[in-house]
This record gives sequence, C-alpha cells and structure tokens, in this order.
Amino acid sequence: MTQEQITLRILHREDIAITMEAGVSLFFGLHGQYTIATAHESCAIHSSEVYAVSPFTLYRVLGGEDAGLLQIMLSPEILQRAEWQEKQQISCYLTRDSLKDALAQEVRRRCAAVFRLYFQQTNQPELMLQAVELAALLRREFAAVEAARPEESINALKLLESALQTIHTRWKQAVTLPEVAAQLYVSESYLSRLFKKYLGKTFTKYLVELRLTHAAADLQSGLSVTETAYRNGFKSDNSFIDFFKKAYGCTPGKFRQQAKESGEKSAAPQEDVADWLQELLQHSDGAPLPVGDAPVLVRKSVQLAEQAACTPIRSSWRKMVNIGYAHDGLIGSVQTQLRRAQEEIGFTYLRFHGILDDDMHIYQEHADGSPWFNFAYADLLFDFIQEIGLIPYVELSYIPSKLAKGDSALFDNRNIHITMYNDPEKWQALIQACLSHWIDKYGLNAVRRWRFTAFSMNYTEMTDPPLTREEYNEMFAAVYHTLKTIDPELQLGGGGCFPSIALEENGLPRFLREMRQCGCMPDFITLQCYPHEQILQDIDFLYFTSNQVSAPSVLSKDRDFTRHFLDKIHRMLEQIGCGDVPVVVEEWNSTLWQRDLSSDTCYKAAWLVKNALQSYDRTEALGYWLLTDFIDEWLIPGGVFHGGYGLFTMGGIPKAGYRALRLLSRVGAYKVADGDGWFVSRTENEIQVFLYHYCHYDALYRYRYQKLTDPHDAYKVFENSRSLKIKLSLCGLDAGVYRQESWTISRTSGSTFDKWLEMGTPGVMAPDDLRYLNNSAQPLCTIRDTDTVGTLQIEAELQPHEVRMIVLRKRDA
Repeated sequence: MTQEQITLRILHREDIAITMEAGVSLFFGLHGQYTIATAHESCAIHSSEVYAVSPFTLYRVLGGEDAGLLQIMLSPEILQRAEWQEKQQISCYLTRDSLKDALAQEVRRRCAAVFRLYFQQTNQPELMLQAVELAALLRREFAAVEAARPEESINALKLLESALQTIHTRWKQAVTLPEVAAQLYVSESYLSRLFKKYLGKTFTKYLVELRLTHAAADLQSGLSVTETAYRNGFKSDNSFIDFFKKAYGCTPGKFRQQAKESGEKSAAPQEDVADWLQELLQHSDGAPLPVGDAPVLVRKSVQLAEQAACTPIRSSWRKMVNIGYAHDGLIGSVQTQLRRAQEEIGFTYLRFHGILDDDMHIYQEHADGSPWFNFAYADLLFDFIQEIGLIPYVELSYIPSKLAKGDSALFDNRNIHITMYNDPEKWQALIQACLSHWIDKYGLNAVRRWRFTAFSMNYTEMTDPPLTREEYNEMFAAVYHTLKTIDPELQLGGGGCFPSIALEENGLPRFLREMRQCGCMPDFITLQCYPHEQILQDIDFLYFTSNQVSAPSVLSKDRDFTRHFLDKIHRMLEQIGCGDVPVVVEEWNSTLWQRDLSSDTCYKAAWLVKNALQSYDRTEALGYWLLTDFIDEWLIPGGVFHGGYGLFTMGGIPKAGYRALRLLSRVGAYKVADGDGWFVSRTENEIQVFLYHYCHYDALYRYRYQKLTDPHDAYKVFENSRSLKIKLSLCGLDAGVYRQESWTISRTSGSTFDKWLEMGTPGVMAPDDLRYLNNSAQPLCTIRDTDTVGTLQIEAELQPHEVRMIVLRKRDA
C-alpha cells in the first residue's frame, strides 16, 4: 500500500523525542523555527527550508511556540526502488539562500507534488512515482562523502532503536537497563556504551528525562504533583520533586501554578496551519495529474412505462430561494435578480434573515421605553415580494438592539444581534404587532400561506456568550403562542440546524421532544444542509489536519451527502414519533465557505442537478442558499467573481449554477428511471433526459489546506476524473420522428466564469464588458430529428462538471 510506504506528518506545538527510521525523513519548514539535531549537527529550519535525515540516523526535533514543520517519511521500499545503496547516507540542508537555485527548487517542487498527491488520494501510481523520483533526486545530488556506514554501526543503531522503542512504550513502568538488555540478548555494559556513544547520556538519565517531559505536560493540564509522579513511573513524590527541580529549576507545584496563571491570560489568536502550508504549495507547479484516457462507461436500458405508472416528481428545488437579509431585498440589483429568477425559473417562497433587526427599523421605543412600530421598510419589501409572485418565508429575526439582552454578533454587521430578548412582554408585543399589521395589509388568507420561523438554534452553539438552549426554547415558545393566539392556522417551523446538530441526540431530537412536551410542536421541521463532517466522529480529521482554525468545518467525503442526510433525518423523526411532520431544508449549498471559487464554476451546475434529482422526494423544499453574491455579513470583496454563495454575481451575472436551475425547471411531472449520472422524466408530450458528470472535492481541498487566490486554480481542487460516457436505450417509444433538443453546460458553454477566464480575468469591467460576458456564456443548444421504430439510443461523453439536458418530443405525423 502506497500510504504505508509514504507517511506525512504536520508538527505544530509538537516535538519528536530522540528516534530514527529505516527510511528517509524529509523536513520542510512551514512557519517559525524548528530545530533538528543529530549526533553530528544541529540545524534551525525556517519557512521553505529543507533538511533530510538519512536512514538509521538518530535525531530529535524541537519546535517553537508558533512553529510549523512538515515531515515526509519515505520507506525503505521507496529507497530501494530509487536505487539507494543499503548503507547510503545523504547530506541535504537547503536554506532560504537556495530559493533561486535550480536543484533546490526541484527538491521543493517534488515535496509539494508528494504532499498534493498524498492528500488527493486519487492517483496512487503517480504518488509512488513522485516519491521514488524525490528519493532518487536525494540519492543522486546529496550523497554524503562517507557514502556508507559499516555494517556493525548499522546493527548497533538498530539495536539502540529497539531499546528506545521499549523505553518509549514502557516509560510509565519500572523499566531497567538489565531488563532491556536481557530482552535484546546483549550485555548491560554493551547497551550502556551505546547510549553514551550515540545519545551522550546514560540509560537512566534518558529514561528520567523522558518521564519528566511527560510529567511537565501532565502538570500543565492540571494534575496534582502526587498523581503526576505516580502516572510517570517515579517511585515517590520526593524523588520526582528532586529530579524535576534539577531539570526545570523549580518545584513541580510552582511549575503547575505558573502554567495555570499563564493559561488564564488571554491567548493571542492561533496561526492558521492552512495558511502555513501555502509555504509548501507555492512550490507546486499545479499541473493536472495524469489519469487514464479511457472514459468511465455507463450503459443502461430504460423502459418508458405509461405515465400513470411513473412516480410523481415534487420540484422541491423550486419551492424556495434565499436572499441574505430583509434589507438586501430593498436593493435595486437584488430586486432585478429576483425578478429575473422568478421569470426564468419560478420559485414559490422567498426566505431571508433579519426582518426584525435594526436595518428594517420596525421596533422603536418612546422616551418612556414603551414600544411603537414602523413598517415602512417592511411594507416596501413585502409589496415587492408579492408583486413578482413570491410568498414570504419569514424568519422572525434578529433581536432589535433595544430589545437585545446581550450584544452577540457573528458577523461584521453590528446591526445583527444574535441574543435573547431582555423583555418577554415587549418581544411578544413586537411579534403580535407584525402579524396584525401583515394580516390587515395583505389579508388573513394570504398570510396563512406564508411560513414563519424563529432564527436557527445553531446559534445556541455558536454565539459568545452563548444563547442557551433554555433561552432559545423560551423564545420559540413565545413566538408559537403569539402566532397561534392570533390565528391557529398560521404555520411556524423550527429549529433550522446544521446536520451535526440535527442528528445529535442533544440537538434537534431534544428540541422537538421539549417543544412537544410544552405544547409548542413546530408545524414543520426546518434544516440547513451543508455537507460537513462531524469533526469528532471523522476518523480522518486529525490524520489530515493540525490545529486548523480557519475552516468552518471539514467538507464531507460523502458524494451523496444531501440524500443520506435526509434519509437519516427521516429515520430519526420516525424513532421519536415525528415522522408525519413535514421537513423543509431552508438552506442548502455545497459549501459553508463564503469565499469558495468552486461556487463560481461548472462544479456547482453538476452539484445542483445531481442533488436536486437525487433528493427531491425527501423534503418539502430545498432552499438554495443563496440567489445572489450580495450578502451583508462580511465586507464584500471587489472583482467580478470572488467565490460567493450566489447564483448571480454582485453585478447580476448568472453563474453556471443558475443555468443549471433553469434546465431543471423543465423536469417533467413524473420520474421514469434514474441512476448515477442520469435521470429520465416525462410529461404527457415530452421525455426529458438529464445527464451530469459530478466530481467531488479532493481530500486536500475538503480539509482546507489549499486556499485559492488565483482563479485559474479553481478546477484544481476536485478529484481527478476521466470523462463519463453514458449510453441509454429508451425503449417503448411510439414509432416515428422525434425532435431531439439538447442543452449543455460545460467549461466551454454556459459558464460565465470560464468565459471570464477566457477574457483574461479582468478585474474591472465596463458595462459593455458585463453585457458581453452575460450574453456570450450561454448553454450550447443543438436540435435534430431522430427517426425510431420504438427504441432510441442516447449517447453522450461528458467532461468533468458537465451537465446536459435532452428533450424529446414526437413530431406530428
């Protein structure tokens, strides 16, 4: 297995005790300074500096507080394939002075290539090839003058390695020199000489220093002196204290107190290891990784049953669309995009945050503190929503500043207050005033069609200071009672949580049980579906990452996350007796990152088509988050594309994902059949065939090691994939001539991002440039007639991220 022959390890706030390997260890400096010491030298490794440790060489690694180091370990099997001699030694230390040296550049480039391939996990032969080439480069160019060690020296080092393994495994126990020597079948004096010769210290001193290192860590974690001594193999408190004072210059108790006082001080923000890795990845040439030429083939025969025998399709992806905040809906460009989307796709509900926040100015107070209400801005918004044929999906959020108990805000917009209210009577008065006003203005029957929610219970986990579960439940119950008192038919949903919270026993299930017990059971259950891992349950997380602080979450490795998540939700609801409550996914996207360039690319088109057609029957609505890149949470960067959530850019340019939703608006009323990469539907007079080639994020990008700043790198973050060849035989057609209309979204058609790349990625575009970009990046359309006697062959070869819709309509006789 390649992954066993090549091992990668990221060191951060971590040292390596004296050790050695049978293979080569290559160290690449990422940040700060690490020190690597052998018996012959000690080298400081800074960012982009490289140091290699030869086989069977004892070394130790010590790091600074904010230092990062990458270790690449190449096994003896790799060295053998690279034609290393059995006792080969090398001398490789590349400082920053060598950054412009061609040989040093080649070493760094090879390290970056091994790292990238290792984390992508999609091309094991290429990974092995790059590792062997790296080992061969080290052998050819960095062979030490004393090219080989005598056999007796290697045997002695192997023996010492075995002794060290025993010590590092059993350091808590009463391990002794005679015991270890007997285990290795050597004399005590011989083993003792090995320790002094290669480590410069006795067996006992090495063992005590190892125990003290672990003891210091235990003291820093808060353990008592007595418990620390017992846990680390010391015979008594007194002997532990004596050894500790000699090594650290103070008693263990004093050391523990100092560590506690240091921990209570406000710590500086941690550096982001993901950023540090750019020190390595900048040396990667980023070339596409080679894959086989032969396409993946999907062959299927589809029997076209009568329409009555087919499964009805619920177009849940058209049921709801989101804009960011209520105030955003008053902006002219956002309204223009909404109007266009409604004309070309046709959604049912419009959802947004912040109808109650300070930007909308609904809640006001007189000088004596009594409330009054101003609906001028809200009326403008709701008038527009209904004018274009949408129905409001009203999240009753956030807390107006005059009603806010705290000042918790997650975003740059300080008008967004995510906290508990400070006066329950005023809060209920606010909710009652809003509902009464909307019923007076738009009529009770119209408002009964609206949907209402409180803000997401995610904030009970995310705010600081936290909004407690008890406070959230109280707030939800207050809204519930107020709505139902006004009219029992008004619909309120909850609790709008991420997958990890929705499936956690203490999350959504607990909320639903508590609401049922207090008579406030939601009329529908709301979810937010972003494909992220539960970090604590992801066994690969710590393997791939180290102290990562920038990523909101690790993206899931599950290509079918949406479908599987909704299946789990329905099983959970059945188990707690809520299986008949409707489910609404009010937020749905492929990523949690607001600066993800893949959102601008064709990837989003394939993701939308795949997941909409796989999961349409599992929810009442799949509310895409969100329509436009404009969202007033963070400072919006300049430029045409910046990786925002939207189907439209800030300037109103439709992305490939928007084009895909337009194609999906033509899905038939009934499903005929589907499979991986294809879906067939029909209406009375048409047959619709959808083909898509979805490629998932590679492991490196899912774990956020590779942050993209160059738009040309946007397609380098996916699993490498061959083309997909699909052959469908549509059987059971009436004989005759069929009009075959085909629409394709790919990197060469239907993608404004790829057209923008073709234009040279201009940062500033004039109005005429934007019109050209908008109009030129249309899906490719082809129309032809096909004669059939009952079976029609659909054949297509799709490139990665490509989407195709084929519509068949029988010509009149």
